[in-house]
Amino acid sequence: MILVGQGCDDNQNPMYDYQTIWKCHYENNWSYETTRNKIIGLWEWKYIKCCGETTKPYQNGTESKGLKIEFNADGTGIVMDKDAIKEFSWDIEVLVNENGLYEFQTTPAISQLYGRLLFCDNVMMCNNSYRDGADNFLVKVENTNPI
Repeated sequence: MILVGQGCDDNQNPMYDYQTIWKCHYENNWSYETTRNKIIGLWEWKYIKCCGETTKPYQNGTESKGLKIEFNADGTGIVMDKDAIKEFSWDIEVLVNENGLYEFQTTPAISQLYGRLLFCDNVMMCNNSYRDGADNFLVKVENTNPI
């Protein structure tokens, strides 16, 4: 029995299609301000796609299930992972030679946020596969509380 193609690509969701996300991302003009404003809010981790050889936790793509990350406008944030709540600080910086793409700078580091940031509607892809890492997809949680 041959199991080629098994692992992270199982149950590929079109919402996390690379070609769609790249095309959608470049339909907008992303500056530091517009990127930062897009990030502010509550995001829920949904999916991971990895490349090459993977470690066992990545193979079913569920090691971050339930993870939520809230980004505040003042550069602070909260990571909610199962029963743990941790504070962090964040900003973004433009990547050199990456066509105006940004990446997170967080303290402490948050592995699900590594890589180039791409947005399509309410989906944020943290694209780290270009560095042989994993790509994480988060979906923005709509605010149900009127201000």
